[in-house]
Amino acid sequence: MKKITIGVLSVVMLLFGLSTVTAFAAEGQASTSANAAVNVGPYEGVFSGVLYGDNNSRAPIALQMTHRNGVVNGRLYLGEGLYVNAGRCGKTQIPPMVQSANGRTLANNPNKMIVNTSLNVSGFDIGVDLTSTVSADGQTLSAGTSIDLPWICGRDPSYSGTLTRIQ
Repeated sequence: MKKITIGVLSVVMLLFGLSTVTAFAAEGQASTSANAAVNVGPYEGVFSGVLYGDNNSRAPIALQMTHRNGVVNGRLYLGEGLYVNAGRCGKTQIPPMVQSANGRTLANNPNKMIVNTSLNVSGFDIGVDLTSTVSADGQTLSAGTSIDLPWICGRDPSYSGTLTRIQ
């Protein structure tokens, strides 16, 4: 059970980082040729805010991203303070981390990413629903992750955050 707990909690935080930075969108945009014009999208820039988790915990978060022709590349910086409760599978404080990721926005809405995926951790399939949206004015980014843990854990943690463009 200890291996499951460590694996589940590690995946939970990695997946939030990926969802916030980009992850892999279910609907991607078609690739563009080298001669095509570069379209800078709304995820381009630096955003900063707070990520909220279990037990009224919160941690500072910053995202540094590029968004070109539907492709988002980024780096997430998560500070100290986030707590994860995976029910019977364990509870822990998440250490500060830096995570890189890349992916695509929705083809019909460059302000949004929606991802439904799953990973196998210690023999258990972990479902993950990831969403992020940049506001119409491009000044705020809202992100959320819901983790569908195995029934044995007893609960499905979720995380959310709203970040403000600082650059």
